Amino acid sequence: MWDAGDRIVLAWIVAVFGITALGMLPLYVYRVDLSKLTFSSSIPLAAGIGIELTAYAPTLAALLVVAASREPRGIRRLLRPVLRWRAGVHWYVLAAAGSTVIFLVADAVRAVVHAPLPGHWLTFPGIGAVAFLVGALLAGAFGEEVGWRGFGQHRLQTHHGALAAALVVGVVWGLWHLWPTVAPGGLGDTTWGDGVLTLIRLTALAVLFAWLYNGTSGSLLIVMIAHAGYDLGVRLVPGVTGDHADPIVVALLVIAACAVVLTTGQRRLVRASDT
Repeated sequence: MWDAGDRIVLAWIVAVFGITALGMLPLYVYRVDLSKLTFSSSIPLAAGIGIELTAYAPTLAALLVVAASREPRGIRRLLRPVLRWRAGVHWYVLAAAGSTVIFLVADAVRAVVHAPLPGHWLTFPGIGAVAFLVGALLAGAFGEEVGWRGFGQHRLQTHHGALAAALVVGVVWGLWHLWPTVAPGGLGDTTWGDGVLTLIRLTALAVLFAWLYNGTSGSLLIVMIAHAGYDLGVRLVPGVTGDHADPIVVALLVIAACAVVLTTGQRRLVRASDT
């Protein structure tokens, strides 16, 4: 049976895709080809705003739904976990470096099985570039994680358990992440296999991020660091595809997610000793 909590989550999902569609609209109007877009490309202001709107759609949708529902201090409760910093040092290390370690293990597996390897296992940008990149990644993580974990995971797991909530959020996250494939120029570089790997990868990540979220008593800061850590790891360890949407990385993420479930339990995704 659907209750009021499920209906508000459904409204949030609809809002996420609605805001994303609105952000994509200028790309069609101005015929901006995503396959040819780089950081130095000159595009109309409306198209640039539209791209930023899609990036922040999960959090904007959460803010919109909470405001529309007129929950007492709802916005405050939604955003407060962003500043929840009290957590063990090991959570910060896992969040910041866990993805990079998995990417390096994936390259080691490739070496063992004689699979194609990247030209360089590690790339090191300058200190200034890293500082700017981390700031940008954390800002982007805020645009997603207040929605994915702060709203979706938090509300769904109350009635359905942490694992079920993570799986639902992961599928929605994966489908949403494929929006460039339906934008102008976006279909050419994406295959059905890429789409399936993206869905599996982000669903596994949703389980791991739910574990971080629950293990730190609902710290969105830790999950934001993990989100930024993943994106930073992609740049530090380029892999063979550049975005790590490849079978070996996906398999390792699934193994890690299964290990978390087996050692914590489906209901909470956290050991009692970690809370």
